[in-house]
Amino acid sequence: MAWLALWTGLLPFIVINAAYLGSALGGHIPACIPYLTGCTSISSAGRYGLSYFFFKAGIIPSAVLLAAFWLACRRWLITLGDRDGAMTRAMTMLGVCAAVFLILYAVFLGSKGDFYNLMRRFGVTLYFGCGGLAQILLLARLQQLRADAGIAVPPALLRTMLIILIGLLVIGLASIPISNFIVDKRQPRNIVEWNFALLMAAYYWAVWRAWRHTGFHADLGLDTPERTP
Repeated sequence: MAWLALWTGLLPFIVINAAYLGSALGGHIPACIPYLTGCTSISSAGRYGLSYFFFKAGIIPSAVLLAAFWLACRRWLITLGDRDGAMTRAMTMLGVCAAVFLILYAVFLGSKGDFYNLMRRFGVTLYFGCGGLAQILLLARLQQLRADAGIAVPPALLRTMLIILIGLLVIGLASIPISNFIVDKRQPRNIVEWNFALLMAAYYWAVWRAWRHTGFHADLGLDTPERTP
C-alpha cells in the first residue's frame, strides 16, 4: 500500500506545478517562484490553455487517491492495534470529505459568475480545512498508539509529521491578518496557498515512509478490518 500514500501527495504536487509551468510558458501568468513571491494563485495556474485540461485531468484522480488513502489509513490504524473509535472514524470522514471538496473545486475551476466563484472558494477552503484536521487526528492516534502499545513507527517520522502540522498551523494563522488587515492581499494570500499545499503534500510523504516501515498491506473494502493480535 505504500505507493498510495506516496502518490496521494506526489500527484497533486506534480499537477499544480506542471500546470503552472505550462501557463507561465504560454504567457498566461507571470513567471516566478510562486512559493516565494505569490505572483499567481494555484487556481490561475490551471485556468488557461492546455493547463486547464491538464489541471482538471490530474486533480480529480488526485481526489480519488485522497479518498482511498484515508480509507486505508483507518485500516492501518486498526492493524496497528487501534480501536475503531470516534476519532478514527472522524479522521476517515474528514479525509473523504476533503476529497469530495477537492473534486468540487476542480469541477468549478474556470467557470465564470459569482455562484461558480463561490463554489470554487467553498471547495478549496473546505478541502484544506478537512484535510488538515484529518492529518491532525491521524498523528494524534499514532502518538497515542505509540504511548499505549509501542507501535513500530519511528519517533523521527512522528516528529516530522508534527513539524509539518505546526507549519500548517503557522501558515493558517498568518492568513488571518492577511485577510483582514492587508490592503493588497493577493500576493501574500497566494504565498499562503502554495506553501499550505506543499506542506500537506509533504505530510503524505511522511505517512508513506511510515507505511513502508510497518509493512502495511490492505485492500480498500469498506468492511471493518480485524486487528492484529
